[in-house]
Order: sequence, then structure tokens, then C-alpha cells
Amino acid sequence: MDKRKISTLGLVMVALLLALTPILGCTALAPLVGKPEKVVIHHFGDLSGPYAPITMPIVNGFKDFAEWFNTEAGGIDGVPIAGEFRDTGGDSEVALEAYEAFKASKAYPIINIVYGPAECETLSKLYVKDRILCFTNSPTDECIYPPGYTLSAIPSYADSIGAFIDWVVGDWAKKTGEEVKLAILTWDTDFGMAIMTYEVREYAAKKGVEIVYEDVFELQDMNVSTQMAAIKTAGANWVYDNTLAHGPGVIHKSAAALGMLNQDIYDNTPGMIHRATGPWGMDESVVALAGELVEGMVGPRSFPSWSMPEVEGVAAAITAFHTHNRKPEERVMGYLAAWPELYTICYCMSEAVEEVGWDQLSGTTLRDQFLKLKGFSPQEMTKYTFTADKPEPIQTRIFEVYSGRLLPITDWVTCPDLRPASFR
Repeated sequence: MDKRKISTLGLVMVALLLALTPILGCTALAPLVGKPEKVVIHHFGDLSGPYAPITMPIVNGFKDFAEWFNTEAGGIDGVPIAGEFRDTGGDSEVALEAYEAFKASKAYPIINIVYGPAECETLSKLYVKDRILCFTNSPTDECIYPPGYTLSAIPSYADSIGAFIDWVVGDWAKKTGEEVKLAILTWDTDFGMAIMTYEVREYAAKKGVEIVYEDVFELQDMNVSTQMAAIKTAGANWVYDNTLAHGPGVIHKSAAALGMLNQDIYDNTPGMIHRATGPWGMDESVVALAGELVEGMVGPRSFPSWSMPEVEGVAAAITAFHTHNRKPEERVMGYLAAWPELYTICYCMSEAVEEVGWDQLSGTTLRDQFLKLKGFSPQEMTKYTFTADKPEPIQTRIFEVYSGRLLPITDWVTCPDLRPASFR
């Protein structure tokens, strides 16, 4: 058949698909036509609002990984990757504008990386409608359930506190002979309160953990002494938060001021509390901001730390970090997190291209590759297992702050399944 006739037939088919879009109820895609000159991966998050200190290192980690990958791996099937970032300021309306701009780009974008919970929750249904895969760093239940086109780069916050509960019961309680009396004090945001769910409370009770206190504080609050006094009265011996950056330190400082902070994990002096935090609180930025006060803090973390240069991906990231003269304050989990996340995207995209070709590469075919991952360990940096009904990793480790370093005190553990009961 004459090539011009084939081309004409293709245009007719595209026009027919566009015409059928309202009937089929989905957004028509602008497919790739052959092998592109570059693969653009869209990502956005807060660079001008409260989460900016966490987002900037991720953005620069993205840039440095892309350069490393294009040089060392030769891109995806010989095609270099590039990033396109947009600042949302943590505002859902701005995130919608960013999304519309990304969606209008050519070729049609098939994946977004989103860093903030509010943005992700706002866009989750649109990802399904438009068949764009989202890889998120902030897995609240509202982001990833019901399962659709959003996958999480880390175990959900609910599953993560569940992993802590398993450790504190299976290790701390056994070694001290104490019953666990847990207080939850966290930020008054979607991110912070993602651990305050029926499933978490039910699991704690099942494991013999008594939640004796729950409360929230504002992101801008620098003193929680009133809450800490109430926590002492309630008889808590552990306080868990789901905050980041300065958040954990606020709790530590208030506890220390009241003389109730216990930094020896296995000391069980009455009236004292131990500290645990969520995955983004178990971060080098927290140590930098709060210093010695966070010694002895524990928490779940599914990425290695900068104190683990023996890990393949960490070694590569350290070299890139110094090559590009990144600022010391960017030596945090976010920078490292960009490496396994992008490595996984590139791996799945390469597999999809090999299986279906560039012309059929889409958010759906890319998602299909993600769902095949079982215990996948990108550069030894994390472990990814995804299924259609649980679009989040299932493994993490418990870390401790020890002599200013973040080090794992457990091997990889499987998190309890604390997704919303209606989706189990």
C-alpha cells in the first residue's frame, strides 16, 4: 500500500477517535508518532509555600539523576530524559492550572510526578479520566484509593505507622516489659492527619497498643507545650507525628522543656516519652533543624540515608551531589528519593517500549509495567511491589537517629495493610 494512503488512513482513524471521545467517556490522546527526540517527565510541587524546603532537593535530585541516566544508561532506548517542573505553592487551584498546561503539551504526557498531598488528591480522578499515570510522594488514602492511575513512591502513611506499631510491640515492648501507650500529635493538614484513620486505630487496638491521646497543631506553631502536658497526664510513653522539616523538632523541644523527653529507646522511666515520626519526618532535614534533641527518634523510612554510601544509588547520588555543588541543606531524603523514583519510571518505560513500541506507549501501558513489579529494587534504594488493588509499596524499614546519623535498626519489613476497609 502507498505510504500516503497509510498516512491518510491514520488521520481518518485519529479523527474518528476524537469524534467518539464523548461517547466513550475518556479523553482522546495525542499519541507518539515513532521514536521521540526526548522523553519529558512532568513533575510539580510546592517551591514557594510551606513544603518548599522539602521540594527543592527533590527537583535538583531529578535534574542530577536525569544527567546521570542519560550519560550512564544512554536514556530510554537511546532517547534522553528531561524534566519539566512547575511550582504549585501547595495550592490545589494552581495544581489544576499546571495539570491543564501539562496535558496540553506535545507529545501527550503519560506520567506526572506529584509531590504534595493536596495537589494529588485534587487530581486523582482526572488522572483516571485522562489516563495519565501519577507517581506520588505523598500517599494519603484520598490520593491512591480507590485504585486508579495514581501509584505511590512510598508506603502510605497509614501503613507506615502500622509498621512502627509492629516494631514497638514486637521489639520495644518485649525488651522493656512495658505496654505501649501511644499519643498521636500531628499537623492539622491532609498530610499530617493521614494517620488518624479508623484502620490505624483498629490495628493499634488489635496489637495491644493503647492510643491514649490524639491532637493536631498548626503548621506554623512552634510550641506544643500544652499538648505535651496533656500527653504526660494521659500516661503516654510514645508520641508519633506525621510531619516533616521543623515539625518533629517542635514536639521534641516542647517535650524537652517539660523534662519529659527520653532519648534512650529502651529506658522506661515513668512519665517520660519516646519519639517516633512518619516517613518524611525520618529525614536528614529534621536532624539538621533540631540537632541533638532528635537523638533516639525512630520511624519508618523506605529509602536509604546519606549515611549508607555502600548502597549503589546512594553512592551515585553522592557523586552527582558534589559534582553539581548542591547546598548542604539539600542533603536530605528528597534528593535521594528522586533517584529510585525516576529509575523505576525509566525502567518501566523501557520495558513498555520493548513490549508494545513507542507508538503504543501510554499512561495505561506504563501502568501495566508498574503493576508487574514485585520486589523491584532500583539501585538497591527501595523495594517496589504494586498490584492493581494496592497501588503502594508494601515494604519499609525502621530507622533510628544515632549520633546524628539515620540508620536502619530493622531489615525490610512488610507493612500491615491499613488501606481503607472498603478497598481491601
